[in-house]
Amino acid sequence: MSDIVVRPYEPKDQDQTWHVRAMTYNSGRPIPVEQQVYRTATPYVGEVDGRIVGTFVVMDMTCTRGSLAAWKTGGIAGVAVLPEARQTGVGGAMMRWALRHMRENGYVLAALYAFRESYYRKFGYEVCGLRHKITCPGPRLPKFRAELPIRRIPLEDAREIYPCYEGFARSRSGMNLRTEMHWGRVLGEAKTIYAAGDPVEAYTIVEHDWEFWKEQPIVEFGWTTSAGYRSMLSFFGSLSINKSAVAWHEPSDGPFLAHYLDQGVKIESEKPIMFRLLNFPAALEQLSSPETGAFSIMLHDQDLPENSGPWSVSLSGGTTHVSKADGVSPSMDVRMAVQALLGQPSLDDLVRNGFVDDIEAARRLLPPSPTYCIDHF
Repeated sequence: MSDIVVRPYEPKDQDQTWHVRAMTYNSGRPIPVEQQVYRTATPYVGEVDGRIVGTFVVMDMTCTRGSLAAWKTGGIAGVAVLPEARQTGVGGAMMRWALRHMRENGYVLAALYAFRESYYRKFGYEVCGLRHKITCPGPRLPKFRAELPIRRIPLEDAREIYPCYEGFARSRSGMNLRTEMHWGRVLGEAKTIYAAGDPVEAYTIVEHDWEFWKEQPIVEFGWTTSAGYRSMLSFFGSLSINKSAVAWHEPSDGPFLAHYLDQGVKIESEKPIMFRLLNFPAALEQLSSPETGAFSIMLHDQDLPENSGPWSVSLSGGTTHVSKADGVSPSMDVRMAVQALLGQPSLDDLVRNGFVDDIEAARRLLPPSPTYCIDHF
């Protein structure tokens, strides 16, 4: 078999690369030349005998761990392989090359939405957190009046919602601290922003569907106060007047499931995100924790042996120090490590279900945290 070469995209690769994308994401129809641009991500290709047969992109992100850390993260997207080149190792070669390339370029985590989670587990990725899709008929929405005034925010004034988004992001793990580039991906001419309160305590982004008695999807919903949440939920009642239902997403700690669930409301776990730990020492050392203590851990990582332990971890004075250790330590696979790192499933959950050994000091460093990502890529 010929060698598979993975490398950065070059302008000369345009025709072949976009053919691969068309065969995977456009039903084989050619993609118009004016759409053959990379605005928000860096492209890469996989080739065999000088022919490009695969491609993917990496989007720069910054992933939260609540208020404790924010890690440089690479969002893997647009993974595509020509049908005739599939099951020949091209996809695997691209994914393993990407791990090494991202680590060497300072990324601490990688993230992706999988076509099939079992495939990406082979490369050290694992599902972290939950995303609940709530589909609620208008009559099943809780009946209360908005406590805060609801207003429409013009797209040119979208910065008004940025602090609310950041507050929502820093209270959870897995959220992307957005730049203007990220906001440009989310907002567009067909989008409408509504906000509760001034300053904004909750917001929603809607793409209005003019047809009656159809489901009205909510593009994005974030909040920082319970009054803001309730006010926006009340506004959903207005959106549902001529619709069959309103549908939106919440993290696992969202209020609806705990306080407002009713018969006839549909709850689904939808489109889970997967994360991958690229640099274990850097991830822990960027954690700012008030805890003190020490522990050791044997980490196993077949694709990035630099991650493999044993490691000694010490916590003191709000800082975390990681160094190579000697001897035998409790063992953990890199997939469970990224779950514990982000906090859902938490290290407590992993211990309870027998996936890892109990390490008390590690549990203090990595408390449970709802993990969620609004960004789609």
